[in-house]
Amino acid sequence: MRQIQYVVKAVINPGELNTSVNFKLPSGFTTGAALYTNGVEKNTNAMATIEMKDDNSIAIAPSVHIDNWRQSNGGEYEKSFKPMNFDTGNKDYSLIFSLDEKLQGDIPLKFHVVFLYNNNVEKM
Repeated sequence: MRQIQYVVKAVINPGELNTSVNFKLPSGFTTGAALYTNGVEKNTNAMATIEMKDDNSIAIAPSVHIDNWRQSNGGEYEKSFKPMNFDTGNKDYSLIFSLDEKLQGDIPLKFHVVFLYNNNVEKM
């Protein structure tokens, strides 16, 4: 088993309420995820949420405040991530990022979601 990271990036531009990103995680078992932003959400009164669905529109993680997905401080690296624990199953996934009011100002809100997963790697 080898631990691998996969990064999904998204942007909510000024004047927008939401954005979504469709992606395919490489084959393996996802152990956790962590969300990072450029900090723009701290300068607005809008509530920022994230939701993850599979290709059948089944929620892998329901819509929650983005802080629920942030990496925690202290402890081991992998254990500081939001636990996910699912087989990627060669499916397509969606991350939906939303605000409860339009983003004000001129700076976009940028997101990076890092997925940790284990993958069987055969030696040549």
